[in-house]
Order: sequence, then C-alpha cells, then structure tokens
Amino acid sequence: MPDPVFLHQLDEIGSRGCGNPFCTHDHLETFALVPRCHPSRGVQVDYAADRPDLPCGAVLRVRCRRCLGPVLEIALTTRVPLTPTCRHGRALDVIYDAGQVTVRCQRCHAVQATADVAAYVPA
Repeated sequence: MPDPVFLHQLDEIGSRGCGNPFCTHDHLETFALVPRCHPSRGVQVDYAADRPDLPCGAVLRVRCRRCLGPVLEIALTTRVPLTPTCRHGRALDVIYDAGQVTVRCQRCHAVQATADVAAYVPA
C-alpha cells in the first residue's frame, strides 16, 4: 500500500464528495471511507506497523471487511485505542469530518474511537 494520507489530502478528497461510488448526496466536508469492492459490507480497521520515517504518531489501516482489500491508510497524530462499544460484530464505518476520523459500528453507530488526522510537516 502507498504512503498514508495526511490532513490536506483528506480535505482534498472531501472536496470531491463521498467515497461511496453509489452515493448521490453532496457531503463536501464529511464523508465515509467505503471500499469500492464491497461498498455495503463495512470496513475493518487496525494499525499498521510504526513508521518512524513519517511525521505522524500512528497509521490507521482501513480495509474491506469482506475481502480485506486495502481502502486507505490514514496518518494520525497519535494512536488511540480501538475499543468496541457494542456487540454487533466487526463491521465498521470510518467517517472523516473536519480533521478527525471516527470509527463506529456500522449497525448501531456506536463510536469506537475518534482521532485527529496528522498534518504533513516535512522533515
């Protein structure tokens, strides 16, 4: 997978609208990270190995829940615990809004974690 996306890149993606190819709404700043391979199946999230070569605290890996295909890697300011808050399984949504990503249950929308996206600062 290529390098993770940073704050300015997610803002650019948000300016183009939703990541769901079947969505017809105008989301602009808030959008969900949806796998193109299986758009309704939700995502699985975990952390990639530490990358000391990057100006960020952690890299959140977002993959398709069904086939585990890569969706996106996101640079975060710090690693936050991904604590399940419900018992609905592992299908998740990842929402980007105003510099933050929120990981939540796809079924009941209970929030597992909210983290700040890292701004790119060249070394």
